[in-house]
Amino acid sequence: MNKSAQLHIAILESSKIICEGIQAILYQSDMDCRIYRLETLDDLIELLESNSVDILIANPLQFVNREKEIKKIRKSYPAMAVAGIDFGMMHKPSTLTDITFTLYDTTEHIVHLLLKLDKQSQSHPSEKEGEENLTKREIEVLTGLVNGMLNKEIADALNISIHTVVRHRKNIAMKTGIRSQSGLTIYAISKKIISIEDIEI
Repeated sequence: MNKSAQLHIAILESSKIICEGIQAILYQSDMDCRIYRLETLDDLIELLESNSVDILIANPLQFVNREKEIKKIRKSYPAMAVAGIDFGMMHKPSTLTDITFTLYDTTEHIVHLLLKLDKQSQSHPSEKEGEENLTKREIEVLTGLVNGMLNKEIADALNISIHTVVRHRKNIAMKTGIRSQSGLTIYAISKKIISIEDIEI
């Protein structure tokens, strides 16, 4: 994002106190931002229909039992980065967020994380060529996946461990925002990583 562009940040949190605290942190920082306050996931869906959002700061409890909707939103708006507020109640980090911060983090740390997140979202494949975003090895793994190869088969073909294949798969999913094989196939063809003729049926 260039310096003249304003950062659009949505805060999805039903607690007014927490929402106002985060808003105060953002306004007191050097970030030039416009903030939208949302109480429900439906508010977010409504907002996205008419406004672009660069960063969504959300209470992960808002995502409980609505994973399908979140994944659909993330697929429809791939340039939107998601920061989760960690209240210490989630046993494991949510796969639906890009980063998390706690309410006990310093103001500087939270602002730093959000700025870093914005930089990462700028190089998203929806806005830049995906093959520049994926490493050579990730493209090789992606090609294997598209051809229906199992993790072990990809590992053997590339002479790497299954663990490394799994790590590359996670990176591919994170960078592209796509997890299904059919979605990755369409992605690979659209980015000219592979041609339709190359796919082994």
